Amino acid sequence: MAVHHIGACRFLVTGQSDDCRCDHEAQRYVRLAKWSLAIFVIELLAGYAANSVALMSDALHVIMDGMENIVSVVISRMARGHSNENALRKRGGKISAALLCAAGVWIVYEGFERILTPHEVAWYMFVVAAIGLAGNIYQRKINNEAPDEHRNTQYFWQDIHLWSDILASIAVIIGGFVMMVAGKWYWIDGVLSVGIGSLIVFFTIARLLGFKAHSHNHGDGHSCSHGHDHDHH
Repeated sequence: MAVHHIGACRFLVTGQSDDCRCDHEAQRYVRLAKWSLAIFVIELLAGYAANSVALMSDALHVIMDGMENIVSVVISRMARGHSNENALRKRGGKISAALLCAAGVWIVYEGFERILTPHEVAWYMFVVAAIGLAGNIYQRKINNEAPDEHRNTQYFWQDIHLWSDILASIAVIIGGFVMMVAGKWYWIDGVLSVGIGSLIVFFTIARLLGFKAHSHNHGDGHSCSHGHDHDHH
């Protein structure tokens, strides 16, 4: 398999513009951003109505991922003609991580407030969380549609974020179900928020410190690099 994106582009073999997947990366991130916005609106409104800070925290987590998708769209388009694609992608990743980290700290703070002063939470919050979980799973399916030449640093960190979204939704579902059955223990809502926020902070600090999510090799000892800048005539 070719090391560089331009070498992996099927257009160079077929000569057909339709076979070029250069725009697919940005289009995939746009689709992910749209789903993030939809999940955010549903969970935020339902979380406010149900008085669940955990559900609203999950909503904030999702929309921050959506904002990262927008950053990824910009980076994906800029990287095509950039002399150092890896450096550009790393800078974009750090911007996204900083935004997510700020959101994570706020979520942890709100969670501790709810632990100290629990509020009654409506039973249907875990049903909405289940809808969010379905959306997160579908987002991961979209992300996994990426061809090999697009499975770069952005792709793998996106996959980690989607897994954290999935785990957070599962935790909210379980916590919401326990609160519904028990009819009390509303401090669980705050604990869930602290857990979600801590998860976000952990992953984003790892990214800001330069931790590599994945090393994508092609069996030739080279990591995959995707810089390209070509026109179709």
